[in-house]
Amino acid sequence: MIEVPYTASNLSACFSYKDTFKERELVHAEKRNLISQETLNKINTGKIYNNPIKKIEIRGKEAFVFNEVAPELATRLVAKNIRKNYNAQQSDRHHIISTLISLLHDGTPYHIYRFDVKEFYESIDRKELLFQLTAEEKCSPTTIRLLEELFRIFDFHSIRGLPRGLSISSTLSEVYLKAFDENMGKLSDIFFYSRFVDDIIVISSDSIPKKEMERVISEKLPESLEFHKQGKKSHLSLPKINNNSSRNQRFEYLGYYFKVYESYSGEKGQRRQKRKVDIDISPEKVSKIKQRLASSFAHYLAGPKNQKDYLLLKNRIRALSGNYIIKDPITGIGIKTGIYFNYMYADIATESSLKDLDNFFRRLLFSKKDNLSKKISKEISLPERRWLSGYSFTTGFRNVRYHSFNYKTLKEIKECWKK
Repeated sequence: MIEVPYTASNLSACFSYKDTFKERELVHAEKRNLISQETLNKINTGKIYNNPIKKIEIRGKEAFVFNEVAPELATRLVAKNIRKNYNAQQSDRHHIISTLISLLHDGTPYHIYRFDVKEFYESIDRKELLFQLTAEEKCSPTTIRLLEELFRIFDFHSIRGLPRGLSISSTLSEVYLKAFDENMGKLSDIFFYSRFVDDIIVISSDSIPKKEMERVISEKLPESLEFHKQGKKSHLSLPKINNNSSRNQRFEYLGYYFKVYESYSGEKGQRRQKRKVDIDISPEKVSKIKQRLASSFAHYLAGPKNQKDYLLLKNRIRALSGNYIIKDPITGIGIKTGIYFNYMYADIATESSLKDLDNFFRRLLFSKKDNLSKKISKEISLPERRWLSGYSFTTGFRNVRYHSFNYKTLKEIKECWKK
């Protein structure tokens, strides 16, 4: 058993930069220490989860957030202890994509399977999960007690499975699927298996029939879960590379769009022939960025359209087309994000999605046909629109163009993208 004790100092270490967005005073250590001590007192008296959550909506689905910082802190420490004892970490998206690309280049025959778990968080069996955590005795009695108290709150709100919106749901889902992940890794005919939340990809030899592989994978899934029978689930069968073929097969995974060819990549100096693979940003992600661009202009047009609003519009375009660092004011740790860091494996040679985004952006600024573009032309002067057109998704990606935003500005930037 490896646990971080439930002390005021350890609770204080659970604050994050997101908390400072909600309450600026939390940048001060004195304020954090005060709340941490209050949190500890509530943990010890069994009052930490007195009416702690409220219902919200995230992308059209029911979700929950904590009403105040204290239950959030306590739950973060519970999650931290569970992660320590089970080594339950969410897979690294960049590592998954990097490894996947290497394997896709292989010239031998293989199958690609894509699976998506239906109603993932809602379908997780809390009773089974709690029984597992209790029986295995990897966590301390305090951690189990706090989890039981939190689950009673979920029962009170008639929440199915694990609620979206709470960060502990991610940790608990990893524990719930840990045995499944381990079993998948033991299958001899599988070259590559990866799961990112509910999104699964498998590369296997061509020796096992499709129906047999799907049956084996489905049987190993926890009983309360099931795969979507339509939608993201897909199967691709790649033959041995053949330079006489120009055919390719396509799939999306973790924000990327893959074209896997039956032919040689044409790269010189390779010991083994590599399969040609093109990688771009997925259409779904491109559409999301376009929506955020349109929302940024619509928000500007709906306001007083003064210089402050124009600067906010400019910052939104900078954030979408460029890159920036979110720096935690408490820990000092910086997180890089943006058009390059989110999609760094997209092919620079093709960049079709980046060109598409740039064309969409220019149409918004200068088109005389689209209704939104007409309103933009009417309310934003030509010199100002020309100045905005200096921002480019292609340049932001190629040159890893950075911008700097403080926390207040970043919060304002993202406000109109939540809807």
